[in-house]
Parts: sequence; C-alpha cells; structure tokens
Amino acid sequence: MNWFNGSIPDAIQRSKQQKVVFIVYVYGQNDLTNEMDKVWNDPEVVNLCNNGGCVAIKMAANSNDCAHFSQIYPVVVVPSTYFIGVNGAPIEVTAGHKDTPDFIQVLKNVLKLHNDQLGTAQSNLPTGGAQPGPSTEPKANTEDKPPLEERVQKVKGKLEQKKAEKERLEKEKEKQEEAERRKLGRDLQKLKEFQKEREMKETVDQLKKEKAEEKRQRDKIKEQIARDREERAARFKKETEKQQQAQEEKKQAQLAARQKQSSEEEAKKMETARIQVRLPDGTSLLNSFPSSDTLQCVHSVVSQHVGSDVTLSTVYPKRTFTTDDLSQTLLSLNLAPSAVLIAVPGKPSVISKQGNNGGGILALFFAPFLFLWNMIRVFLFGDKRSSQPKREDTPDATETPDESQSTRRRDRPQTAYQRRPISRGDGNVRRLADMRDDDDENATWNGNSTQQM
Repeated sequence: MNWFNGSIPDAIQRSKQQKVVFIVYVYGQNDLTNEMDKVWNDPEVVNLCNNGGCVAIKMAANSNDCAHFSQIYPVVVVPSTYFIGVNGAPIEVTAGHKDTPDFIQVLKNVLKLHNDQLGTAQSNLPTGGAQPGPSTEPKANTEDKPPLEERVQKVKGKLEQKKAEKERLEKEKEKQEEAERRKLGRDLQKLKEFQKEREMKETVDQLKKEKAEEKRQRDKIKEQIARDREERAARFKKETEKQQQAQEEKKQAQLAARQKQSSEEEAKKMETARIQVRLPDGTSLLNSFPSSDTLQCVHSVVSQHVGSDVTLSTVYPKRTFTTDDLSQTLLSLNLAPSAVLIAVPGKPSVISKQGNNGGGILALFFAPFLFLWNMIRVFLFGDKRSSQPKREDTPDATETPDESQSTRRRDRPQTAYQRRPISRGDGNVRRLADMRDDDDENATWNGNSTQQM
C-alpha cells in the first residue's frame, strides 16, 4: 500500500485539491492489526485506492497525531479505518478486522458514494449560459421569447426538481447516518465483548496466581520435610561412616599392596623376554632371554639350531628384522615379555622394510611348500643334522670357554614354567622331553595322596 508520507494537514489539503477520498488508518500492536495489514497489502485493494486517487495515511493509536484526530473523529476500536469526503464528513468507518472481500466491497461503495456526491455538487452549480448578462441581440429577437406563463412553469419545474433532489439527498444522508449509527452500535457491542473477555482473562490469571501461590506454599513445606529427613540421614550416615572408615582404610591398604605386588610382577615379567621361534621344518623353539639382550642373541641361537643363517620376522604386526635391528634390545623391539617369531632360511636384509614387504610375502607364500619338502626329505632320507653334534650343547672349537659358557647360560631355561625344547633321536623317531621336575622323579606317594620326598 502506498501511504502518504507527509503530515495530516498536508494530506487533507491534497485530498481537497484533488477532490478525492481521504483515508485514515489507525493501527495498534495486536493480532487484529496484523491481519488488517495483510488486507491493506492485497493487490486488489492497492489497485482500487490507486485508481480512485485516494490519499491514505496511517497513524499509531498511541501517537500525538491520533490523539488530535480522535478529538474530531472518536477512535473507539483499534484498528480502525476512516473514509472522509471532501466536505470533511466521514463516508464510512470500519472497526477491527475485515476480510479482504468485505473490505473491497466497502471500498467500492465509498468510492461510488464519493463520486455521486461530486456529481451532485457539480450539477447544483450555475452553468455559464444561465448567468444573466447584457443582451447583445437586437430587439427584434426579444419578440421570439416564450410567454410568461410558460417560463413560470419551467421555473416551477426546476424548483420541484431541485426539491426532489434535495429530498433524495436528505434520505440518503439519513440512511447513511442510520448505517453509521448501527455500525457504531456494533462496534460498541464488540468493545463490550472485548472488555468482558479481558475481565474473564484477568480473573483466570488471578486464579492461576492463587493456585501458583498455594503450590509454592506446599512445595515449601515439602522442602522443609525433605531437609529434616536429610538431616536425620546425615546424622545416621556420620555415625556409620566412622565404623566404615576403618574397614575402608584396611581395604585401601590391601588394594595398594596388591597393586604394588602386581606392578612388581609386571616389572619382573618385563625383565625377561619369552621368545617362541617357528622353524622352517615346522617345529618350534622356545627360550627365554633377558629383555636387555639384543636380537643378535636370539638370531645366534636360532641359526645354531637350524644350522644356517635365518631371517627373523613377526606375523602381527608384519615386520621383517634386518641387520640394523639385530643391534637393538628385545625391549625396544616390543618383544618383551613374550613374542612369536618366524625363522625363514636366508641372510637378513640390510634395508628395513615394515608393513607390506615383498620378500616377507614371498617367504610366507613358499613356507608351506618348504615345510612339505622338509617333511618328505626327512621321511625319505632321514635328518642329516641328527648325526651332527648339537650346536647348542657342544661349543664350537673356535669359541673361547667364556663364550661357550655364556651360550650355555643363555640357552638354559630362565623360568620353571618354560617349555623345554623337543629332544631329537636317531632317524625319524621323536620323543618329548620329560616335563616333570627332577624332584618328582624320586618322589613316592602314600595311601592318602601325600608326597614323601
């Protein structure tokens, strides 16, 4: 909607100059105003106002302009719309919210009444030919004038016509006043209903407040009861805490002792690395080493057992140890307290490759076939290494006594629970080593299942 941006006097002056309808829209801060704003922004309403040349202005209900305006035109309901003619009399007044079709019909009626009033006012004005003036016609033409009686009849007819028109205008004015009176009555009725609803709402709010106050009082009493219960529970808890404190301190001391013992056991386990090596012929070699020893010690023991150089690797995480790794300790290589290694024939590579290692993959691929070939070879031709002296028991001629003694000490089991290596016999015959302790071999048992040493 195209609203007039100037002041109210400027809007009134423009409407009088252009002889158009002056529209005043009084708005407020409620839901009815929001609905009425949507009606004013309707395209058909905007087109009717623009085509009719209406001068429309809007003012807030709590503004000074509205206060001055209400001294002349009382503002009863907000929002309200006043349609004022050129003579200053209101043509139509709408209160509250109206639907778009009803408001469009009201706007059309207002424009029609305004146009009728303008047409009637122009017809009452004297025309230029009817004004008296000096006669410039010759005297001979005066004889052609109609007789006096005929002119009197014409004048009477015009007077009667004006009288009828005046009566018609008075009746229309009475009808308009009656419609305005009825409309004002309806607006007053709506205002009374609005006031009644507001009073009911205030009553409901007052009841809600009283209920809330009662609830607050009940909650306060409940809180007091709860506090009393908490105080009694706190006194009882304080008495029981003294009894439980000694038990708790005892439990904590026992827990600290167990934690200390477990940490010492864990540290003791980390001091020894229990290594199991899977050999190429399918057998396993189990031994324990100090975690501070290097991987070279394990490599030496495995190489002596196999009889040739081997490459050590782990399955998970996949890693093949190189010559650089042989100088590192078992603890730094994450092989303590226990680990499983795979021994593949061949010298260790110089470059360390972890993760996806081509040589390691090929070795794992051919390991089953090498295992089958070794089994077939042993079954058909026997184990050639069985005739050779055991490298782990007999020291090499080139080794010094200190080195042979250290090798035997390194190959000796470090714990009582370690599995002993499989003893080898002649040919294809194998037997497991006796897992019993030496003391058990000489022990005797009596009838009630007690051991006598």
